[in-house]
Amino acid sequence: MKRLLLVIFCLYASSVWAQMLPSKRLEILRDDKITDDFEVLPLGSQGVLVTKILDNPSRGINHTYQFSRYDSTLALRWESEFKLKPPYKALLSYHTPEHLFWLCGDPDSDKIQIWKTSLDTGEMEVIEGEVPAIDIVSKFKILGNKAFLGGTYNDRPVVVSFSFFDKTSQALPELFDFHLTINDLDVDEKGNKIHVFSKYNRRGKCLLQMYTYAYDGHLLSKTTLNDESDRSLITAKIVHLENGESLLVGNYSLNCSDYSQGLYLTKVTDQPQNKIQYVPFSDLQNFFNYLKPSRQERMRNKIAAQKKLGKDLKFHYLLHIQDLIPTEEGYLMVAEAYFPQTKTSSSFTPTAVTNRRLQNSYESFRYTHALVCGLNRSGELVWDNSMELKDLTSDLLSPQVQLSTLSSNTLCLSYTYESKVRALQIQKDKTLGKIEEYELLPAELNKSIDRDTYPSLISWYGPYYLSWGFRKYPPAANQSSKEAFFLYKLEHPVH
Repeated sequence: MKRLLLVIFCLYASSVWAQMLPSKRLEILRDDKITDDFEVLPLGSQGVLVTKILDNPSRGINHTYQFSRYDSTLALRWESEFKLKPPYKALLSYHTPEHLFWLCGDPDSDKIQIWKTSLDTGEMEVIEGEVPAIDIVSKFKILGNKAFLGGTYNDRPVVVSFSFFDKTSQALPELFDFHLTINDLDVDEKGNKIHVFSKYNRRGKCLLQMYTYAYDGHLLSKTTLNDESDRSLITAKIVHLENGESLLVGNYSLNCSDYSQGLYLTKVTDQPQNKIQYVPFSDLQNFFNYLKPSRQERMRNKIAAQKKLGKDLKFHYLLHIQDLIPTEEGYLMVAEAYFPQTKTSSSFTPTAVTNRRLQNSYESFRYTHALVCGLNRSGELVWDNSMELKDLTSDLLSPQVQLSTLSSNTLCLSYTYESKVRALQIQKDKTLGKIEEYELLPAELNKSIDRDTYPSLISWYGPYYLSWGFRKYPPAANQSSKEAFFLYKLEHPVH
């Protein structure tokens, strides 16, 4: 089916983004007789991939995926598509620097399909097989010529490898345990290994564990990431250092609580027990900067009073940590503090949450502030900063704050609120001015956007961002109104 594609390149001086450099955009007209959806995958300075998903069984269109690859100037490089045949359903996607992979499954059998698309040329390959030892798939990663699927089988955790060559599958050993839950999968391309992070919870013990497997599925090591203290590690993000060691960064709680008390850092080496460095929130220089000055003073007075008694003040923060970002100096970590909101309480606060209620479903999540930390190449925390996330809520617990590099020493933290963007420029632990608020899009486009779905924003490369959403065109004579998907390239000004 031929698409209606309208590509518009616009140069304009923005009146709402002060000192904003000219931007470019493209638009793709929507067919009102077909259900469609769009996904955007930034590829850094190499460009962006836009996926259009079409569905209209009455017209013979069943889950058709149309891919369009653009370069950093939003010029079209290639287009391709694949069509899912019933009864297959698209489940999860994963991308490497070279390829995009889509995992598709038959809900009534063990059959799977993996669509492999070259990000350079758009050439596609379909890999078919069966994976019998998994019921629900929640994780999907690729290493070499194998797919690793994480999920559950008969209500127990499982990770299964699937070979592209001989179509065989294998369950990784020692994970099939009722007391385990799988937190994350990490692929180490340099070491040709895969790491599985799991949480062990039994008889009041909460242990974070890391299983390391060779490419062929053999268990190489099992590391318990807890010491003899009352601290419980909640999550782990892994960074592979240049000397061959692995650095784990995450948040910790006390006595199996879900509430974070601070950050931790530890290196995984050949030593039987590696020292864990704990960094309480009270030790971070700028963690409480989101509070008003009077509240900051009260908080620090409480911390000082508890320390005089030989105690640590207990905090009630839930923390969502993003993947670490490599830089020339080391790594950057961004995390958002949040709490869940339910329909039963319009004045829900972090201190009102109980661990029991955390296990129930929520209506949405409210964020309080974002934390950003700088680590050097040795994995040491050297500075921190923060940004208030005023009025920010989301139906999904997902990354909300974008971190971009404006210059060699200036970073920008930003997030969207309705049709606006709020941004704060920092230089490590130094804040440059206050949070600034801008209209995300130019006035002529802002008037026509779909108010049911406000535009999205994501950091692209350097000082550039991508923003996308939907706009409406006024109806022409004897015609209905038209809608279009738009994608903007924006550049943030530097002070």
